[in-house]
Amino acid sequence: MVGPTRLAPSVLARLGDQARPITDAVFLADIRRALSQLRSVLGTEEGECLVLPGSGTAGMESLAVSLLDPRRPALVLSTGMWGERWQALCSDLGLPTAIHRAEPGRGLDLDRVESLLAARSYQAVLVTHVDSSSGVCADVAAVTEAAHRHGALSLVDGIAAAGAEVIRQDEWAIDAYLAAPPKALSGPGGLYLVSLREAAVRSLVDRDFSPRGYSLDLRRWLPVMRSLAEGEFAYFQTPPGNLMGALAESLRLVVEEGPARLVRHDRLAERLRRGLTESGVELFTIDPTDRAHGVTVLRTPEGSSPAELVAAVERHGVVLQAGTHPVAAEYTVRIGHLGNHTESDIDRTIAAIRAAMAEF
Repeated sequence: MVGPTRLAPSVLARLGDQARPITDAVFLADIRRALSQLRSVLGTEEGECLVLPGSGTAGMESLAVSLLDPRRPALVLSTGMWGERWQALCSDLGLPTAIHRAEPGRGLDLDRVESLLAARSYQAVLVTHVDSSSGVCADVAAVTEAAHRHGALSLVDGIAAAGAEVIRQDEWAIDAYLAAPPKALSGPGGLYLVSLREAAVRSLVDRDFSPRGYSLDLRRWLPVMRSLAEGEFAYFQTPPGNLMGALAESLRLVVEEGPARLVRHDRLAERLRRGLTESGVELFTIDPTDRAHGVTVLRTPEGSSPAELVAAVERHGVVLQAGTHPVAAEYTVRIGHLGNHTESDIDRTIAAIRAAMAEF
């Protein structure tokens, strides 16, 4: 599954806890630990981190309403469904955007991105680090560098990347990075995680426009999270207590595994793709350098639809997910190998796909 992913027993135990009062010392300690561990996961010492209630899409909307001036355009870079989600939510919020779409199954054309940024002034570039509909991992370091050369902020949706891909927010100077627990971080759904560097914080604090939202406004959350990071109680909205505890535990496990976690995701991705290729399966993401480490998208065999292939594989004990790419959903299927998966999971998946293909 691309998500939600398998939770460790210790995370499940915290998820089942009775929610504590929001002034409780254990609850405050959980939030403080989670904020500290998030910095380690995202590769930032400078970032102002926030852990907030809501889905990943709520997180995308939160960045948009908080940081984007409705009087100025932003540039959306799309490698699939989640780039389109950026554009759609900005449109519905009345935020002007232009969009550059990568060819299906391919990464961003960075020369084209550079040309677009040179041709018009944009306040920000919005990009998805890993788009689970295409399996493409964008070069967010290069995108951020280009954005900064032209005076734009970089806003990165890393929901399907955090925990599986290399992230160096400080080194790459990414202004705003968004993550969520239920994918490669192997944590509970219902929260989104944000890290803002200095330029984004300055834009947030000094903005002279009224945001098109209230509960998602990061400026209202910022002083609260600063207090919670120091272990002191502060309030804007009530955070979900058992989710915070489960998040703190899941991030502890990610930090404890350290760089080996990324090596493991790389090894599992290579094992899966080698097995699929040997079985005659064509991968949707064309260039190996564009492929994400936690998601693989394949083309369905001739004579089968995504629904038929997913159903056939499930009869052999493995659950896959049909494609969601805006123009390729009718012939793609997604495999998630994010989080706590093992080599035996990969081998079972390859065997189930081979058995299903034999039915066609």
